[in-house]
Amino acid sequence: MANFSNMPPELRNAIYSQLHETRSRWPLQPTNNKLALVSKQLHEESTSHLYEHINTAVEVPAQATDTATILPPIADRYLRFLRRLTVYTTTGDPMSQGVRKVASIIASIATIGASFEQLQIHISSPLSKLLSFRVDDSIMGADHPITVALSRSLGCGVAKTTSIELKNTWFAPGVAQTLLDRYHARLQFLTVDGPVQDAQKLERPLTGSYLRRHLTALDLDDEAIADAHSTNSSSTRSTPTSLSSSLCSAFEDLDTFSVTTFELSSDDDDVAENGESADESREDEEPFFAGIDIEELEASTQQPLAEDFDDVEVDEDEEMDEVPEEEVDAIMSNMEQAAHHVANEADVTFLTNFAPDLLLTRHNLGHLV
Repeated sequence: MANFSNMPPELRNAIYSQLHETRSRWPLQPTNNKLALVSKQLHEESTSHLYEHINTAVEVPAQATDTATILPPIADRYLRFLRRLTVYTTTGDPMSQGVRKVASIIASIATIGASFEQLQIHISSPLSKLLSFRVDDSIMGADHPITVALSRSLGCGVAKTTSIELKNTWFAPGVAQTLLDRYHARLQFLTVDGPVQDAQKLERPLTGSYLRRHLTALDLDDEAIADAHSTNSSSTRSTPTSLSSSLCSAFEDLDTFSVTTFELSSDDDDVAENGESADESREDEEPFFAGIDIEELEASTQQPLAEDFDDVEVDEDEEMDEVPEEEVDAIMSNMEQAAHHVANEADVTFLTNFAPDLLLTRHNLGHLV
């Protein structure tokens, strides 16, 4: 009698796929790599064909593995089969280690032995539009590591066509035009609006200031700047402030900035973040003193305390005066005002730095400069 194990491996894999994949009201889209999943032998034989006919997308930098050291998660031995590759990355301060690592990966594309039909490179910036106009982290000059890596890849002719898409990033004056003049036959620039033929739309003059220097001018110490650069930071703010631990989230909020945004939300956030952990820590805590230690402590302190209280006259009929409700409300109001003063002071600091650009772009006040 025939059973499930007698079915061809292709059919068994189709059944496994239907059983293990998340059910959805939308029909499952067929994939072209089912055959490669049948067995290890078929996988080894068909992988080269698979990478040759699909558009592969990677984000750089990414965590390398033992088998994928250049463009993880693609194994190094399959890189030479790539024909269509899309790279997503971000730019920043040319002196930062992350930007230099990205540049080295882009430059290494020309050395993997692949002959690309199409190479797409998407370059974005984690900074908000408002902050991007104050610093040069989103502008790539002629000596920027990523610019040098792009020129090297284009010069090697690693791809028949290369598309560079810029999102909230620019080249320094003359850089984009130079690249177009030199590699116009196989280079195309893109933005979110589509292809760009005018290089001036891709260029912006340098301000001479980078993000780290700009934050230092705001009297932020090295620890705060390092925390701002960290995208995985989970530090809790001790005082109300407009600067969060992530530059991406903090300065994007400045595009629609309001002094009254803060209110008392930080208190709710602290309770939400720390309430559960605090309860758990109390449950796990053990008493500092054991029962015997407490008894000895009480016995040793009982007699001196009794002697001290004998010298103090206590009026049993006297009770503590209750604090009037009006005074309690006044104290709470003063505390709330103090918290708002702290938040507003930080808000005014940011507005002083960013308001000029905001006014110029939205109200056409360039003639006043």
